[in-house]
Amino acid sequence: MIMFTVNELIWNDLYRTEPLWGATATWKTVNRNLDYLIRRHGPNMNRAVALAREVQVRLESIFSLLDDLCAVTCPWCPDQCCLAAKVWIDFKDLLFLHLNGHQIPPAQLLADFKETCSYLSPKGCILPRFSRPWVCTWYLCPTQKANFRQKPNSVQDKFSRAVQAIKTGRKEMESEFIRIVS
Repeated sequence: MIMFTVNELIWNDLYRTEPLWGATATWKTVNRNLDYLIRRHGPNMNRAVALAREVQVRLESIFSLLDDLCAVTCPWCPDQCCLAAKVWIDFKDLLFLHLNGHQIPPAQLLADFKETCSYLSPKGCILPRFSRPWVCTWYLCPTQKANFRQKPNSVQDKFSRAVQAIKTGRKEMESEFIRIVS
């Protein structure tokens, strides 16, 4: 069995020539490795799991707003973000899924940058909201931003606070995991 070091699992480069873990065999190996590390460290993972659950609660708090924004923009968009975006599930996304016991997608979103997202259907993303990369959740296109600005200030503030808390929680979750397995 091929094992990756923690540094290899989290290595991320802005100038990638292919998506992280795009090959099916690599994707499966990375997921087996993460599953193994989480099981191996068992109770020591309690804080990392708690942080992942906090992130999940905060994500749930913004999903209805995001669904509403998507419903009024995405079906009529002539230039859907998902067709052009070159995003993938990163280490924090994958760690979040594993620590929360969510189903792991069968493959990375892209095998290479010449493709479009494997999970895009004519009706939008087929992945459950929790299984989508964080960037797919927080990104608002210009049309969505314009609609968002029409929301009451209290809604905008709540959303901004939740996004910041999610970013912080994801970073803390990753740091705790690395501390435990290193």
